[in-house]
Amino acid sequence: MHPTARKLREKIERRCPVLGTFLVEFSTPAVLHCLFDAGFDFVLVDTEHGQFSPREVELVVDVGWSLEMPVIVRVPDTNRGPITRALDAGAAGVLIPAISTLEQVQAVVRASKYTPVGRRGVHLFRGHTRHQAVRPPQFLEEANRDVLTLIQIELREALTLCDEIAALEGVDGLYVGPGDLGVDLGVPGQWGAPALWDAIAQTAASCRAHGKIMGCHYDFPEHLPKLGMLGVQMFGHYCDIGLFKKAAVAVRETFDANITIDPGRTKG
Repeated sequence: MHPTARKLREKIERRCPVLGTFLVEFSTPAVLHCLFDAGFDFVLVDTEHGQFSPREVELVVDVGWSLEMPVIVRVPDTNRGPITRALDAGAAGVLIPAISTLEQVQAVVRASKYTPVGRRGVHLFRGHTRHQAVRPPQFLEEANRDVLTLIQIELREALTLCDEIAALEGVDGLYVGPGDLGVDLGVPGQWGAPALWDAIAQTAASCRAHGKIMGCHYDFPEHLPKLGMLGVQMFGHYCDIGLFKKAAVAVRETFDANITIDPGRTKG
């Protein structure tokens, strides 16, 4: 059994909303410890936009295992290599960006799921087994059941195909990327645009119809009630450097609001 992936799945199956954030800049163990202590349910390591090496990803995943905190890796594309390395390192799942065809999704399933669902390569002395001997039939079955293959809906083509994507065996959930999707729909940066909310609702409906996990990124807390009503279960908020900057700005604003400077002491 993959304990961190199973932990995340069980929360979602209990209808508990789960919260995570993207790591795009920081890969030190302290970051995961802080997020874990703050109550985050998972982290997403972004190798699409972030500059992480496979070794850095492996180290982040190892810290996640030690904390029992699920680490999902957003791979840069649909190629087999990055998917295999992330999952063999012990990631709780992969998030696949820039999908535009059903054939791409089928290739992702082949790379991320073991037979009979897919054709994932088998190496059982890697991080995902903690370098321990396992019983192959049981391990492969449990990995297919627990480890997440998430497809990002961020292009118009993927939105059009979202029901077919959600229906595929081996796809565990869909995750809306409102930033890119808004750009592709002609409403960049317009979180209130009806076209964007319709797209989120359409994706959520496909997830409900096929029993798949519904995820969505968000930046603004005022949108959470509506996202929850639409059926979003998996919430990704902001990113590590964004959270750091927001906290730094808040400290400065609090400082300026509460400190009194004697004008006479500022002269000279």
